[in-house]
Amino acid sequence: MENLIFQLAIFLILFSVGWGFGRYYEQKHWRELAENEQQLSHIQIDTHRFTYSEQSGQMISSNVVISHDYFKYVIANIHNFFGGRLTSYESVIDRARREAIVRLKKQAEQQGANKIMGLRLSTTELGMQGGMVEVFAYGTAIFEKT
Repeated sequence: MENLIFQLAIFLILFSVGWGFGRYYEQKHWRELAENEQQLSHIQIDTHRFTYSEQSGQMISSNVVISHDYFKYVIANIHNFFGGRLTSYESVIDRARREAIVRLKKQAEQQGANKIMGLRLSTTELGMQGGMVEVFAYGTAIFEKT
């Protein structure tokens, strides 16, 4: 009986810590993404697969790996048991996609480009439990002639 109470206490502590820290860092990341997206909004993105441009270009790429917290892990397991959408993981994937695009735009800006053409995103699940997601973003940075 003592072992069960101890295990329950450990679970509740980890659950609370995961929820608290996970929520804090997720909200912090959302704010940073919004700021970076606003700062880089002048860089246009074109997702068309086959386009032609007179300007010179260079392939650029970025990637990001984001993990969920313990709270999201527990909630996702509960949702998975009963079925339905795993909304706790959707936010992780959304953050990873947005971060990969922000990093791609930063790279384009550093090289003097003002447009990214042919943007593509590739998402990969990492880890045995699906706890991490990698998003790889790539496209062609376009340098306008002045």
